Amino acid sequence: MDDYTILCPRWHLDQKVSTYDASNNLLSDDGEYQRRGAELDYTFIQFLADKNLLKAGVTASRDPDFELKASYLTSEGLVFAKSALHKWIASYDRPPTRVIDANRLEKRWQKFKAA
Repeated sequence: MDDYTILCPRWHLDQKVSTYDASNNLLSDDGEYQRRGAELDYTFIQFLADKNLLKAGVTASRDPDFELKASYLTSEGLVFAKSALHKWIASYDRPPTRVIDANRLEKRWQKFKAA
């Protein structure tokens, strides 16, 4: 299996976003979208570290250039990431805007472990 990058905060931080108001006027970009995306990445990476789902020698980092690669995860960590990551991130796309934390990840983890 080829190694691949699962998450990279830099991807979010470097995104250019154009937002328009109801009159189709371009609004200034305050960077909130990029910061929230990177924070989701950091939170997921730290959760994996806290659950010992990263291989020995891999340290979770808040460095924006850190890339979480599939090869950095234990076999259980990779299965969990495949089953939970997209759904967890998508849950933050729905209003109201929520504080980013690992509470929903913990619920997904408990369901994952119970299965």
